[in-house]
Amino acid sequence: MARTGDEMAGTAILLFAYSDSSPDDGAAVFGLLAIAAAVGGPLLGVWLDRARSSGPLALSLASFKVGLAAVGGALHYRHERLAMVIAVLAGLFGPAVAGGWSASLTHPDAARAQRLAVFDSSSYSLAGLVSPALAGTAFAVAGSNAPLVLTLLLLGAGTACAPFARVLRHEDPTEETRQSHPLVDLRRGIAAIRHQPRLRAATVSSCVAFFGFGLFAVLVPAIGQEQFGSPAAGSILLAVLAAAALASNALLDRSGALQRPGRVLTWATVLVGLGIAIAAAGHPVAAILAAAVIGAGDGPQLAGLIEIRHQEASTHLRTQIFTTGASVKITASGIGALAAAPLMHSGLTVALLTAAAAHFIAAYIASNTLDPSGGDA
Repeated sequence: MARTGDEMAGTAILLFAYSDSSPDDGAAVFGLLAIAAAVGGPLLGVWLDRARSSGPLALSLASFKVGLAAVGGALHYRHERLAMVIAVLAGLFGPAVAGGWSASLTHPDAARAQRLAVFDSSSYSLAGLVSPALAGTAFAVAGSNAPLVLTLLLLGAGTACAPFARVLRHEDPTEETRQSHPLVDLRRGIAAIRHQPRLRAATVSSCVAFFGFGLFAVLVPAIGQEQFGSPAAGSILLAVLAAAALASNALLDRSGALQRPGRVLTWATVLVGLGIAIAAAGHPVAAILAAAVIGAGDGPQLAGLIEIRHQEASTHLRTQIFTTGASVKITASGIGALAAAPLMHSGLTVALLTAAAAHFIAAYIASNTLDPSGGDA
């Protein structure tokens, strides 16, 4: 529920701004939420890692929800500058929806942990499938304010579940680690990503891939217009994508392939790039096929990334690594979205091939996550 609300949040803010403010103000707030997430991810992760209960996770989710509500109130009363300031503060807590939950979904048993990683990845796909339909239905039935209200209700429901999340902790025997300063933990988390080869490769690969996916997401309405005569047809393509992601995750769970997460991440990223390249063919059938192929790679790609993070992250740094990874992915996706406008001047095909190329580069980087000791070679 929290992830569905999070997926709806950007669209809800943009639709809300159309009636109570202006589209430009909505776009500015949307951008500031993403930028603040890049800063807030590492800091939020340190706080959650040092916690001995799920209270800070619940508080972080509640802060994000209250922040979005305050942004809506400021836009409603046309206090645009105040809305932007609040958006920065709310965005600091945004990575809790992704990284905070993912870090808690683990288990000492390896097989159980792999199934949880698939389940975790599927929750994103399910949110991606449901949120456009919910936002569109709410807008059509109750007006431009309804998507934001529904977003807040979903985030509130997810927040109510947070106190029951299980926080897996193993006591570190060293007194130095237990009494370390938060800034020391922050440096350790960043160093872990930089110096652990598999973790570094997975993080860099996901950033490059999300640059490409952010670019592709902005192009979806243009594909709908060009191939089906309406930009609204893009939402159908996204629904096909999300459904294919859920189906591929179900197959991944049954096959047990996540025992080799490096291989899954690498080839799933290739599959996403191939699907985007198919979309460049410029035919309605190719567009639908492309959505299915992209989805078939998108679900396992995220599951492989999550499993690598669980394998490589030490317990006392796990949440920080997840929230930092979530924040840099959000930023990379935003940069990809910004790159869409200049690339579109050269045509839709050029923009799509650029997004595909980003995924092929990301797959090459992800090949460094293959672990010979785990049978990936």
